[in-house]
Amino acid sequence: MSYITRTGNLAAAPELREGINGPYTFARVIVTDRIKDDDGAYSDGPAIGYDVAVSGSQAVNLVEAAKASGNIRVTFSGRYRVSEYRSENGTRLQHEVRAEEIGVSLRGQRVTITKGTAAVAEDEPPF
Repeated sequence: MSYITRTGNLAAAPELREGINGPYTFARVIVTDRIKDDDGAYSDGPAIGYDVAVSGSQAVNLVEAAKASGNIRVTFSGRYRVSEYRSENGTRLQHEVRAEEIGVSLRGQRVTITKGTAAVAEDEPPF
């Protein structure tokens, strides 16, 4: 497994789940890179969807932020794996990340921070 850091937009507000080791969520993050064309202009490349697994207080905070603000821009880092599977539309790739860190990006959005104590233990991820 390799390690990745990316920034993109939530596809939808993730839902908080409860496992035997505490809260967790799966966030779908869409990333579109800017690609420089031969003439020097930039255009949008293909959108890549990452399935980002988040646990503990980071999961709780992410779900609360997404519910309050909608489609937010986030930066995530973690272990990265690509799997291939077959569907009725042919071969597909799934980009999975087990996030060690996830945070709200400050680019193009304003953020209000409330510092507090972690209400959730930061143990091993429940997935």
